[in-house]
Amino acid sequence: MRKNTFFEKSHLSIFKIVALSYLCLQHTTQSFIMSELEISRHTIVDWSNFCREVMYDGLVAHKVKIGGVGVEVEIDESKFGKRKYHRGHAVEGQWVFGGVERGTNKCFLVPVEKRDKTTLLNIIKEWILPGTTIISDCWKVIV
Repeated sequence: MRKNTFFEKSHLSIFKIVALSYLCLQHTTQSFIMSELEISRHTIVDWSNFCREVMYDGLVAHKVKIGGVGVEVEIDESKFGKRKYHRGHAVEGQWVFGGVERGTNKCFLVPVEKRDKTTLLNIIKEWILPGTTIISDCWKVIV
């Protein structure tokens, strides 16, 4: 059953893998997961990183356009980073531009270096179907 799947190289039972993945996606604390599934912090960190990679792959690498005629997509940009000593201004990070389709919550996220008009419009054309109503904190337009 494990052959040719991501379960193949794991020493955890399939039950623990599924439970661990579910609990990580539910933002459950690592301490609780360690206690309930009797696994190490190292294992939790490895599987959390793996889950992030799978989500990245689904959101970025396997691109599926969202929206369409009569569909609304909300777009925005945000800086993902960390704060020094967990307070104050963001010290370093990555700007990300994304959109969410209203009603279905289908979405996309794209890391960006520049947040200029040309860059963002190219991303919109790449990820959002023609005829979509695009909603932003600055403007509303039909593409």
